[in-house]
Amino acid sequence: MKKILIITTGGTIAGMNSALGLAPKLKGEMLIPKLDGIETTILDLYSIDSTDVNPVHWRRLYNAVTENLPDYDGIIILHGTDTMAYTGAVLSFTVDTDKPVILTGSMLPPDAPGSDAQQNIQFAALVAAGGMYRGVHLAFANRIINGADIVKVRSHDKDAFRSFAGFVPTKKYAFPKRNGKLPAVIRLSPFTYGLDLSITAEDRAGVVIETYGAGGIPDNEITFVISELSKYMPIVVTTSCLGGTDLGRYEVGRRALDCGAIEGDKRSTECAAVEMWLRANQ
Repeated sequence: MKKILIITTGGTIAGMNSALGLAPKLKGEMLIPKLDGIETTILDLYSIDSTDVNPVHWRRLYNAVTENLPDYDGIIILHGTDTMAYTGAVLSFTVDTDKPVILTGSMLPPDAPGSDAQQNIQFAALVAAGGMYRGVHLAFANRIINGADIVKVRSHDKDAFRSFAGFVPTKKYAFPKRNGKLPAVIRLSPFTYGLDLSITAEDRAGVVIETYGAGGIPDNEITFVISELSKYMPIVVTTSCLGGTDLGRYEVGRRALDCGAIEGDKRSTECAAVEMWLRANQ
């Protein structure tokens, strides 16, 4: 019989309606069904909406995963969907294991008609106990996605996640002993000015700029600001489009490279920001 640890962190999958709206209130013992052939242990680590996730929560989760992995055949983490991509990337870059560490959650709370909570828990359990998928993955709506390649594409559909571009980390990082310098993330728009970028970059580990399409930088003062910033901090260009960047395709993309930006390539914005944070705090 496989031994699986289930770590709860809150999210919609632990949600109950209140006078102020949906909030994570349910403990793990109220969520986990009997799973045939699997011995489960529940660890209620914290209970928050995933919008509130920050590096302090990641440290607690990382410690819980790495300290308990030797005693279990795999771990399931119940997590809110909104920052699932960030948490998946953090664990993918820092947890070095051949055992399955499976993230899951739900788009509807357990007591909602047609809830996907039980289905996703059972699916995650099958993946964790099966042993085919090693390391960090998301198991959600019958999809399995590498932990560093998660992207949420829908907020009103049970099939909410996709693989961004097939990115798999080739390097592991030590989990930071302190939060240290944090990256800034800015989304490029026709309303963005160089001053916006300068202010955002102050006292940061670097900047991730989410651009359009295959990626590029406009021909205005932003180019000059990136040229100056890139002299002392990494400026990584990503895209919101599935498939990643290709800065060599268009003149605007080559312009980004010429002014010192780094291509995000197959990294999502979330993945690039997490790796930037980890690199800066080794």
